Amino acid sequence: MKAPWSLLRYRTQYYEAVIKGMLKSVNVPLERLHFIRGADYELTEKYSIDVYRLMAIASVHDARKAGAEVVKQVSNPLVSGLLYPLLQALDEIHLGVDAQFGGVDQRKIFMLAEKYLPHLGHKKCVHLMNPMVPGLSGTKMSSSEADSKIDLLDDAQSVERKLSSAICAPGVSADQGNGVLAFLKYVVFPLTKLESGLLIPGHSRPYHDYNSLEADYLSGHVDCDALKHAVVKCLNSRMDVIRADFNTPEMAHLVEQAYPSSEANGLSNAPGWFAALRDTIWRLLTAYLPFISSGVENLSVDSNEPTNGSSSGIPEKLSALEEQLAPIGDRSSLLSALREEFPDADDQLTACVRHVDRLRCLWSVTPTGLPHLGHSIPLRKLARLSQFDGVHIVILVNNVAAHLRGSCSWDLVIPRGEFCRAVLSALFIALGGRREQFTCLLGTDFQCSGDYMLEFYRLVSLVPESDCAAASDCPTSVAEQQEDDTSTNDPPSDGGSARCALGQLLMPCTDLVDTVYLRAHVRLASADRVRKRCLFEKGFLSKLTSQPAPVHLSHPLLSSLQVDSTGTGSSGTSVTVFQPMRSCPPASRTECPAAAQALAILAEDCSLPLVEPPAPGAEKTVLQGLKRRLKRAFCQPGNVAVNPVLELYRYVVLPDVSVAAPLIIPRSEKNGGPLHICSPDGAVDCASRWVALQTAFAQEILHPGDLKPAVELALSPANPEGVASRLLGALPPWPQLMQLLDAAFPQPVKQTTGKGKTKGKKGTNSGDGDAVCNGRSTAKGDAARQQTTEDTVDPNRLEIRVGRIITAKKHPDADSLYVEEVDFGPTLGHRIVISGLAGLYPLELLQGRCGAFVMNLKPVRMRGLESQMPTVFIQSTSGCFPGVVPIRTEFMSSVFRVASMKLSDRNCIYN
Repeated sequence: MKAPWSLLRYRTQYYEAVIKGMLKSVNVPLERLHFIRGADYELTEKYSIDVYRLMAIASVHDARKAGAEVVKQVSNPLVSGLLYPLLQALDEIHLGVDAQFGGVDQRKIFMLAEKYLPHLGHKKCVHLMNPMVPGLSGTKMSSSEADSKIDLLDDAQSVERKLSSAICAPGVSADQGNGVLAFLKYVVFPLTKLESGLLIPGHSRPYHDYNSLEADYLSGHVDCDALKHAVVKCLNSRMDVIRADFNTPEMAHLVEQAYPSSEANGLSNAPGWFAALRDTIWRLLTAYLPFISSGVENLSVDSNEPTNGSSSGIPEKLSALEEQLAPIGDRSSLLSALREEFPDADDQLTACVRHVDRLRCLWSVTPTGLPHLGHSIPLRKLARLSQFDGVHIVILVNNVAAHLRGSCSWDLVIPRGEFCRAVLSALFIALGGRREQFTCLLGTDFQCSGDYMLEFYRLVSLVPESDCAAASDCPTSVAEQQEDDTSTNDPPSDGGSARCALGQLLMPCTDLVDTVYLRAHVRLASADRVRKRCLFEKGFLSKLTSQPAPVHLSHPLLSSLQVDSTGTGSSGTSVTVFQPMRSCPPASRTECPAAAQALAILAEDCSLPLVEPPAPGAEKTVLQGLKRRLKRAFCQPGNVAVNPVLELYRYVVLPDVSVAAPLIIPRSEKNGGPLHICSPDGAVDCASRWVALQTAFAQEILHPGDLKPAVELALSPANPEGVASRLLGALPPWPQLMQLLDAAFPQPVKQTTGKGKTKGKKGTNSGDGDAVCNGRSTAKGDAARQQTTEDTVDPNRLEIRVGRIITAKKHPDADSLYVEEVDFGPTLGHRIVISGLAGLYPLELLQGRCGAFVMNLKPVRMRGLESQMPTVFIQSTSGCFPGVVPIRTEFMSSVFRVASMKLSDRNCIYN
């Protein structure tokens, strides 16, 4: 509907009057009839949360099929047609009804409700359906085709004219598309008294049931003109009641307000008689909001019109905060800094800085996992901009988007956002940002409010699916899904779980609403994201708001530490492909089968999380896995085109090196001593030093074996000038930080091996939005879950015992190994242990000494001899070598924990 919000209110009043008139005409009492506007509840926070939860689990395929019979089918439909079935399904829950009534064209929406609502924790409702009345012209009754329907306020002559020209083919029944017979079957006979029956002109006896009349018509005993006359007489007698109600100046004025004469001629947009009785009641009760129609480009909201939805107040709070900031002072210096940080900035940035007193810069991040070192690149740029007066830095931790991506369940959305907010805020301060010019928001702070959701609903009524798909990260293209939809009428066996979720498809819409709602002047993102945003905003920003388009600036991304894939380039040569460094949840907190757990560990090793769950016994600090991950990182000698370690030095280490200090790569004397990196012209700026460093690595003067330790030293928390030490000082106290982390990434719940079954299909989601497995519980699945539980890192699962070494000798086939016979007492007896202490501990000192040994590791063969366990510690002696750090051990008689039965020597606990 091309209508402002105020016009929609008039149409709501019109529908209410029409419905009352129709029910009155069929003698239905109105005492228990209640009208509810969609805006009374569809803009509330509770309803909006359910919208997000349902969008996260419903596939585009299922949403399209659900609306196939009620949404206008065009070549490039609007995404509102996908969202509408979900909203109608949620309406029955939030209205608190026991049953929902609709035509048979609603059946797929009812099926969608029965499929997905239980996963949100809602009950199933009863669904009642009535048949549809075909149009008078032989096709579907349509508002756009005047002669196919009977308008509610048609006069008696118009009704007679339309029915007289209606198609009523001989031998065609109501079920076969005869509109006149359908009126008799579904409208006239239900209103006819059984005692008196229906008298057809030209026939002496009345008809008491429809089947007899249809049989006589199909056999030729009743002609079509007689049927049309009977329908005209019945309809006009009922419609006289409605005409009388609207034959007042007040009702005439309401009709003019709801459907202005310039827009409608004779109320041609009003629904037909029986279609109105069915559709109008339901559409009003379920808030047939304006975003369902296809042509809504001129839809606008009057700010004086109430929405009955809560307002977050975030825009006002941001404006109030900026009022307390000093305005932009030195614009030239600010523009110079912007051009240094963003060389690709155009003249739009210059115009923006010169026309605003306070510059609001927005950077958004989706907390799909742990914040990583790659986030320091945009935050470092923003921290520098915050040094200028009048620049307000706003970080949006979009935790709602994380749920739409399927990265976390709804009950973890806020804890995940709070943890990421704490870490990213500390990183911003550690990089030199000004706290008073910095605001960090969560998506849940405003994305569930009524004013935000109204903007979202308005936008989806403008955007075609193809545009949304082009700007989104949806893995399955809409075109492919449309091809799949035409191949079969039945949904796939997996319920569409392998396809793009509707929430992912609609994320460009929420992203644009974020820009408008937060009134950003500048937005930062990666180059690919900037390209997609600009493309999307070009088509739809002007239709949503009159405020100027924001300036989009791009920042580089750190590459993944390890090779993602190897392909073949256009020239036939091998090409190494690296994905950007991504946030991933901690592998130790991921509940999944053993195979998926291995993939989670690999994904974790490709990133450098700033804060992660500490390993048992590890130091409580930031960047805990730095050394291990750098050691495994891809760093090919001489390769400067694809080198994640070199990128780390460029974007993270090098900006922290003072221009007054020389750039030195530590190196052992054996490898030539410290390497001084100097540019040929003696320049000491960051760009010149980077070129010199890149040249040294390309010429293999700088080796990966020297570069990796240099990066590790620079990023170590022990380095007081590094970003890690500053981050550690800016973070909350460690116990408080670990509480936030445990809430954001809770420990996996140990699963029992019971035989209970879980409802739901593989790939679907549970009530809180989590993925649930196939309900069939098998021994294999139970074993996999048990294996996942046993992989938990817990030192108590090691069985460590003290034994006395009886004899020790060198391995006959290996000079670096000792063969030891160890006595563990009368219960366990003697065991053979092969240790790698040769060269580290004197052989003659092992005789008679005590040691600590891991008893429950699987035996392994080492150079032809079987070692039944490894040596952990040797008793301290005065003659020990510095290569071994001994401790004192004593015999223990008490057992204070239960160890695992048997562990592999490759188990992560022992390592």
